[in-house]
Amino acid sequence: MPAEKKHKGPIMFPKATLERLKLYHTLLQEEKNEYISSDEIARKLSIKPEQVRKDITYLDYSGKPKVGYHVSSLLDTLDELFGTKVTDNIIIVGAGHLGKALANYDGFENYGISVVAIFDNNPEKLGTYVGELVVLPLDDLGRVIRRFNVKIGTICVPGESAQKIADLLIKKGIKAIWNFAPVILEVPEGILVENEDIARSALTLKHLLDRTPTEKI
Repeated sequence: MPAEKKHKGPIMFPKATLERLKLYHTLLQEEKNEYISSDEIARKLSIKPEQVRKDITYLDYSGKPKVGYHVSSLLDTLDELFGTKVTDNIIIVGAGHLGKALANYDGFENYGISVVAIFDNNPEKLGTYVGELVVLPLDDLGRVIRRFNVKIGTICVPGESAQKIADLLIKKGIKAIWNFAPVILEVPEGILVENEDIARSALTLKHLLDRTPTEKI
């Protein structure tokens, strides 16, 4: 029988463990076999099997000896951890290239996320369509947030405008911000912020690449 969690209480994860659990979740969604071992997970993700087993112990979940983890059961446990079976509505502020790409991304449904509106303050963009969504003015933020019970706002605007947008989102009732602007936002206690710094990630890759030997072809 698939393993079950021993309790329903909240679990505090080290940040590195939580990041790896996200990777396991993605991997298991693509897995076709009924069972998968820690060695297989480790090989596919280029980490140590011991680390995989340690991470999964945080879930109070155990595999089957000599067989491994029951894929659908472990995936259900991770789905519960990340809340993917409960749909959260999100909005996007910024109808530029990045905002449009996020709005058109059809993989969000696998993670319990639904983009319900996209906003911009550029008159030339207002009323145009991004997929099935019409670009709305910022004046409509409060109405949409209340109508769709939105708790997550995504910021895809230039850095100089990000703090102003964050303040406006919080004022209108947003509880969590997914920030793609290259700035550190100042928010009140209790407001969650997840930063996605594309520029910083690019610099990290360039730094590592410059220090990685390459083979001559």
